Amino acid sequence: MEKKEARRIVREAIERMTWTERAAAADAICRRLLDLPEVRKAQTIMAYLPLPDELDTRPFLRAIFTSGRRLYVPHTDVRGKRMWPLRLTALGDLRTGDYGILEPRTVETCRPEEIDLVLVPGRAFDRKGNRLGRGGGFYDRFMGSPGFRAVRCAAAFACQVLDEVPHAPHDLPVEILVTERETLRFGRRDVG
Repeated sequence: MEKKEARRIVREAIERMTWTERAAAADAICRRLLDLPEVRKAQTIMAYLPLPDELDTRPFLRAIFTSGRRLYVPHTDVRGKRMWPLRLTALGDLRTGDYGILEPRTVETCRPEEIDLVLVPGRAFDRKGNRLGRGGGFYDRFMGSPGFRAVRCAAAFACQVLDEVPHAPHDLPVEILVTERETLRFGRRDVG
């Protein structure tokens, strides 16, 4: 299967879900995420603010934010083909960045090696931990930064988990994948 085909299959599967089904699944996924020992232990977390066609991570973000831990979300520089973490200091003080992605107005950042856990988005995943993103490579480059040690965790609807997703040797897999139905663990695999 090619990347374009995998993205189409997942997009159509998500579109078939009702808003009620999506909300219930997102709620279950966020609860599962918050129960992970890796999440409970993490003091510095990087997560993402969802696009309209993505899993709603806001309940997870609110729980981490109100726990007093350091929470970062990505700032994407499309021209420079890179991203870096911006501290989320207020859940309502956001602006629209590149690709229409919401991000904090703050400029406070941290080094990649300070992050304990990163919640990685993806369009599709497989049962080996491989991840298919939107095609920009931003997360793979960020997670490949020198000193990066964070647990790579993903959250997705069950319909986003395919038998196999196309991936390249430089693509970093996730170590944990949480859906509304299950939590899959793959262990640490790095590339390079």
